[in-house]
Amino acid sequence: MSMNKDFTASPSRRRAVRGATAAILLAVAGAAQAAPAGEVPLAAPGAPSLAEMVAAAFSRAALASARGDDAQLSVELRQIAAIGARPLVVDADPVRNWRTLARMDSVAPMRGSPLGPGYRAGQVDPGSQERFEQLFLSGRKASIALSSPGNAPLALTVLDANRKPVCEARDARLACHWMPLFTQRYTIEVRNKGAQTADYFLVVE
Repeated sequence: MSMNKDFTASPSRRRAVRGATAAILLAVAGAAQAAPAGEVPLAAPGAPSLAEMVAAAFSRAALASARGDDAQLSVELRQIAAIGARPLVVDADPVRNWRTLARMDSVAPMRGSPLGPGYRAGQVDPGSQERFEQLFLSGRKASIALSSPGNAPLALTVLDANRKPVCEARDARLACHWMPLFTQRYTIEVRNKGAQTADYFLVVE
């Protein structure tokens, strides 16, 4: 007696399988579309990053300028120039005024490198924040550092294009390090948590 059976699926069963497969594919596609871009956070380096070094030099330069210490001001300006730092906002660049105060006008200024860290100086009122955008490239380490000459209680936040927080720094070391997965513009927020107006220097690398 033959034990063979016909395992050919019936039309109704084939339709059911096709329907289930289509539902699975739609669910997978929807999940992939809804998934956030995400970033790769990087642990803060043990030693200060280049951005942190430049930010600290700017705060020291501001303090030296305030107390009339031209010698120390010259030291900080030369360090900033040697690193190749460049202003992100030319009209708000404090370096030119500092060079005059330090009597460095006769010394040809070192041009910032196009690949060097960029900096900007600002001032934020108590309980307020400043917000601006900066482009970072995919696959290239991004670093941001913030300093204040008076060690004001500032907070640094970085948001991606979808307004998703990438980094929040509120401790003594105000720095963010991450690896962008996509080339996009990020929003940088500087918040003053103190009761007095605060000067700050922000450096991006």
